[in-house]
Order: sequence, then structure tokens, then C-alpha cells
Amino acid sequence: MSTENSQNNYKVMWQDVGSDAGFGYIDIKFKPTYRIGLTNHVREEAIYKFLAPKLSDKVLDVGCASGRQIFKLANKINEGYGVDIAESFIKQADRHKEISKLNNTHFAVAVIEELPYQDNFFDKVICGEVLEHVFDKDLALSELKRILKPEGSLIITVPNLNADGTWWGRLLRLLGLRKFTPMTEFSQSELKKHGDSHVREFSGKTMTNWLSNQGFKVVKISSASFVDGPYMDILLKVPLHIGPLRQLIIWLEKALTKTGLLFGRHLVVEAQKI
Repeated sequence: MSTENSQNNYKVMWQDVGSDAGFGYIDIKFKPTYRIGLTNHVREEAIYKFLAPKLSDKVLDVGCASGRQIFKLANKINEGYGVDIAESFIKQADRHKEISKLNNTHFAVAVIEELPYQDNFFDKVICGEVLEHVFDKDLALSELKRILKPEGSLIITVPNLNADGTWWGRLLRLLGLRKFTPMTEFSQSELKKHGDSHVREFSGKTMTNWLSNQGFKVVKISSASFVDGPYMDILLKVPLHIGPLRQLIIWLEKALTKTGLLFGRHLVVEAQKI
């Protein structure tokens, strides 16, 4: 998995994804009018809640795709930075920056294992839906720790048990109908066949233990996107297009996130550098 050829294929895969679907990462993927959009919406809202942005903050989004989260935060922080492995994503972020005239935002092509910033530079770092993909998670985390200021906050989201952390996903695993299979070959065609590009999975316990062993204090951990069950994509299709029902579902999702229960599709973590 960690051969140079695999890493090159991995970069090409994300370059192709950015070229084909990068615009959707600005808006469409986060619209709560379909099941996946709902999941992305409530997960993103949890990130902002955990981040608690301040006007003095310098914030980095690692794996920023087309820069959506930095643009959403731009008026609430001092400076926002975003990096992504795919130049195609960063080009779209730069284009949106030019259109929106948000001059306190900055974007660069970079890999998480080698970030182009000095030590102790950022007050807060977002690493959303990235650590399940990277080849060397310990090296990636050491870079995130390096660029954070002492007592700086790292906000992480990852799929919970590869998104099987809901009651329905756990039941299917218990029955042997689902299991985690890491991706080992990287291309856009393989991505479509595999269904995701995850090379590992996390649980609340493994995430907490890993962060604690790597010099972070876990301030809080929760999960997001609880609503699940058979044919849920179909069952939610109509309700999510009816305003009051959509708002009720979003309210329920946010209320469940606040409980700290780890039965959502995605883990949301605030960790402090110590």
C-alpha cells in the first residue's frame, strides 16, 4: 500500500476526482436535501461547533477540497488556510476566492505528511474525512501536531467504523452482512468499484487511544449522522424536500450529536496539543 507507485496512483485518483466533481464540494455535497447531503451537512455543522472560531484565529483545513469550510469561516477568523493533495481542487478554491474576494484565505497543494508551514503556526486545524485515507497516520498526526500552537485545537472527523457506527450498520456487521475492506489499488475506476478510498477505519476507542498516545488531550468526542435503517436513502427522499420535515430531521440529528453518543456515521473529535 505504501509503495511509491501506490502513492502516485493515489494522487492521480484525487486529481481526477477534483477535476470531475470538485464544484460539488463547494455546495451540492452539503445540501441536506438527500441522505448523503444530510450527513455532510450535520457533520460540517458539528465541525464549526467544535472549532468555536474566534476573530484572532489562524485556521488550517487539511484536505480542504475546494475550500468550502475555509470560505464559510473567513468572516469569523483572522486568516484561513487550506491544503489539498489535488491541484484540481486547489484551482477551484483559488477561483472561488477570486470571485468572493475573501483576501484572508490562502490555498496550496500539499500532502498532510509534509505541510508547508512553520512550527506552532496555527491556533486551530481542521482535518475532516482525511485520516482514514492517508498512508502513514502517525506521520500525518505528527505534522498536524508540529504546526499547531501549544494548546491549539485539532478538529478531526472520520467515518465511525467506516460509517457502520449507526445501530443499523452495527447490526449488519453483527449479522456478517458488512465488513471493512481497505482499498489497496488507487484509481477513479477502482474508487467507483470499491465505494470509498479508505485504507483504515476508526472507532471512538481507537481514535481516543491513538490521540492520547501521540501527545494530544481529547477534549470531547461525539458522532454525527444517526438516522439510518433499511432503504433510508429512498425513505428520506421526500421528507428532505419538504422544508418543515427537513428542519425537523436536522434538529433531531443535531440533538443526537450533542448527546456524545458514538452511534453516528462519523466521529467528531476536538483534541488539544499538549
